[in-house]
Amino acid sequence: MGFFNALRRTLGVETDLKPSAREVEARFLGVDPDSLPLTPETPFESGVYDRAQWAKKLKRVLAELPETRAEWEGVAAEARAMDFDPAWVAQCSRDEFALLVRRAVADRVVTEAEHRKLDLARDLIGIPDAEAETILHAIVAEAETFFGGSVEGA
Repeated sequence: MGFFNALRRTLGVETDLKPSAREVEARFLGVDPDSLPLTPETPFESGVYDRAQWAKKLKRVLAELPETRAEWEGVAAEARAMDFDPAWVAQCSRDEFALLVRRAVADRVVTEAEHRKLDLARDLIGIPDAEAETILHAIVAEAETFFGGSVEGA
C-alpha cells in the first residue's frame, strides 16, 4: 500500500477496501503504488480481430434465422459496446443481407420460408423495403443471367 492510501484508510475516509487497479499493478511489479508514474487510463479500442469475430457472429445469427432471433439484440449491443463505426456495422449488415439473398436464389427457387427469413433479416437490420427490393432484383437478375433461366418465387 502506498502511504496516502494507508492514511486515507486510517482516517476512515475510504470505506471500500478493494485494491485499485493501480495497487494491483504495483503489487504485481513489487513496488509502492505511489512510485508508479501517473498515466491516464488507456481507452478501449476495438481491433481487426474484434471486428472479424463480430462479423462472424452476425453472419451466423442471420444465417440461422428465425431460430436465432433472440440473439439479435446481443449482436447489436455488442457492436455498440465495441464502439464500432455505425457506417461499418450498417455496411456489414447489408453485405450479409445480400449474401442471404444469394443463398436463397442459388437453387433458382425462393421458398416461402426463405422469403420470411429475408423479411425478418431486413427488419432486424433496418433496411428499407425499397432498398431490399433493389438488392433482391439485382441479385435475381444476376442469377438469371448466370443460370440462363428464371428464378421461381423471387
